[in-house]
Amino acid sequence: MDVKLINRGKEGELLLSGDLDTRTARDADALFAQLAARFTNITLNMQELEYISSAGLRTIRNLYILLYKKGGKLMVTNVNDNVMEVFEMTGLAGLLNIR
Repeated sequence: MDVKLINRGKEGELLLSGDLDTRTARDADALFAQLAARFTNITLNMQELEYISSAGLRTIRNLYILLYKKGGKLMVTNVNDNVMEVFEMTGLAGLLNIR
């Protein structure tokens, strides 16, 4: 998975591409924790994200919790049908602000 950061002051937008799976989740979790400490609000732009596994879902849930605890928000945009199906099946779609 590749991540590109767009810095918008108190908000960061992460452009995700590739797969967020067991192989990439640990690095993503560490990166997301660093960015949650830096930004109040984060947008995950998933336009180029092709696949997400349960390990990837955990990283997104962890990011959501970190931001929520500090009064921030996580927004998810441009989710493809396959990833949205996983969000819906796991109930994460009801928790996340998806546009």
